[in-house]
Amino acid sequence: MAWTGNLRALLGGRAFRQLYACRLTSQAADGVFQASLVSYVLFSPERATSAGALAASLAVVVLPFSVIGPFAGIVLDRVSRQRVLVVSSVVRTLLMIVLVGLILGGRTGADFYATALASVSVNRFVLAALSAGLPMVVNVDRLVTANALSVTSGTVATLVGAGVGSGLRGLTDGDDRAVALVAGLAALAYIVAAVTAARPARLAFGPVETMPWQGAWSQARHVVADMVDGVRYLWNHGPARRALAALTTSRAAYGLVLVMTVLLYRNHFTGPGGGLAGLAAVVAASGAGTILAAVVTPRVTRRMPKATWIAIVLGAGGVVEVVLGLPYLSPLYVAAGLLLGFSAQASKICVDTIVQEETHDAYRGRAFSLYDLLFNVAFVAAAAVAAVVVPEDGRSSPTIIAAGIGYSLAGLLYYRAAMRHPEDRVIRGVGESRADTPASSDAPGPTMGPSPGPTSGPSRPAGPVSATGPGPAR
Repeated sequence: MAWTGNLRALLGGRAFRQLYACRLTSQAADGVFQASLVSYVLFSPERATSAGALAASLAVVVLPFSVIGPFAGIVLDRVSRQRVLVVSSVVRTLLMIVLVGLILGGRTGADFYATALASVSVNRFVLAALSAGLPMVVNVDRLVTANALSVTSGTVATLVGAGVGSGLRGLTDGDDRAVALVAGLAALAYIVAAVTAARPARLAFGPVETMPWQGAWSQARHVVADMVDGVRYLWNHGPARRALAALTTSRAAYGLVLVMTVLLYRNHFTGPGGGLAGLAAVVAASGAGTILAAVVTPRVTRRMPKATWIAIVLGAGGVVEVVLGLPYLSPLYVAAGLLLGFSAQASKICVDTIVQEETHDAYRGRAFSLYDLLFNVAFVAAAAVAAVVVPEDGRSSPTIIAAGIGYSLAGLLYYRAAMRHPEDRVIRGVGESRADTPASSDAPGPTMGPSPGPTSGPSRPAGPVSATGPGPAR
């Protein structure tokens, strides 16, 4: 079969396997860290959880990075992405050691959130580096399969890590010492991630061309100018701009759903099927949907445009949210987790691929950092709205309806926009090159990404790219 053939070809490439191993180890460690964070902040018997407290926690952890995040892209376009992965894992190991001490001391103040914020911020460097490096180790025509495998496996690795962390906490009495033990396990997992990332060559994941660092003030000005240039670049590439707009809208809907769901399982579903175990079942179901999306999406995108598939899964997600959410039954929320997990992952695989296809290597670091920025701002803004409208027990029919409308509108508006632009309707699935793809009519210059290598296996782009477009082959 074509999909399994491409999967075997991907795993046959040494460079892809190295990047893939970096993703799995790093995101598994993230899962253990997240288990310690959720257990300590949200499901500790000693601490109450309200919509406002939850939204404030999300804002403290996520929002500051939303301002700093785009600067990560400048780093990723100027220094070795492999080195970024190594240093980031070492830094997170040290932060976990600090976190262990804070948890043992029962701290929940600024020092605790600052440490958590630092860890999450470093994680954004890692995720952006992994996404920006992917087109360096696979052909453009295999990006859908590569994204399906990489992003989905990373999500599953996070869930497995979270499951291991939660299980370790459950085997003990669940107090702060147990949570500190989970955080210590996260530190060990980050050491494994650092060792894994140290194995590939320095420039295995790009960038193709690097720019020398200059004086601090001069470099700061260049960072701001490059960030603005990256925004302009994405704005002028219509397919990427439209796909990001659709996914950002759905992310806002997800923010509403997340706050409501956590509160439901914290304060409303208190019997069998509720509490942390019930929320874990929802997360597990979401993981199953994620895996299913990874299997289905590459097959579907061989037969229909990625824009059409994005519109379908987002529209369906809106229906699922309303139909399964309004009865307020725990088993239905598990089912909704499965279907919404499928919707989220199917759309993300396609959007990741579109951004990678439409972005030159010289801009990919900035593109994925800006991608994170949009996600975080939409997510935190929606959480802030939820803090106002969602009661402490989580029951809020207007929130469910608003989230459903958000999903459906994102799909509908994106579909209408795609119908007006032929470049969004090209069927370019697994095993197909983009040689016959029309250039985006919105872009003032070339929109083609790096030239694909031979279709027999993964390769690097045919030549380096500069800030102004493709460069000559070396």
